[in-house]
Amino acid sequence: MNFNLNLPELHSLIWDELRRGASPTRSPFTIWQLATLGLDGTPQLRSIVLREADATAGSLCFHTDLRSPKLAEIRADGRVAMLAVDLERHLQLRVNGVAQVVQDAARVRAMWTGARPHTLILYKTPHAPGTPVVQPEDAHVQPHVSSDGVENFALVEVRLERIEWLDLTPDQHRRARFARGQDQWQGQWIAP
Repeated sequence: MNFNLNLPELHSLIWDELRRGASPTRSPFTIWQLATLGLDGTPQLRSIVLREADATAGSLCFHTDLRSPKLAEIRADGRVAMLAVDLERHLQLRVNGVAQVVQDAARVRAMWTGARPHTLILYKTPHAPGTPVVQPEDAHVQPHVSSDGVENFALVEVRLERIEWLDLTPDQHRRARFARGQDQWQGQWIAP
């Protein structure tokens, strides 16, 4: 990692990493841990795949099953935290923001159309995520199902409020926090 970066350069580098994470090529910042507040008040944590990173809007997107418990949690309280780690480069990104289900049908359809077929098959399954089944195969797509699954597809956008970058390179630990201001992001170095 280049230790001569100033905060604006680091902020730009972070968004480059986020865009790479959302790209089809995949990176350590493709799979994120998403934390929500469960409907019963307990923290909930699960993995999501980053699908879009928009620096101008300051937002990240992922898609999920409309029947997923995480959507009920997001609708009840949109505050979320997300974390991803690049073990090889000793980097961690942590973000906080407010999530909401995207209502723009054209945008949702564009994300659906651009997704890989092996990903979309998940939305054709007969049961909501987390539904108890007798055998694992009971949760798979049934041969007689004619739906393409789009009715179970949701696009979620997280409007970021805070980004934290942590470099754990041996003997060189550095950490920075960026908070969304009214017009721009404000960065500050903080103790690791």
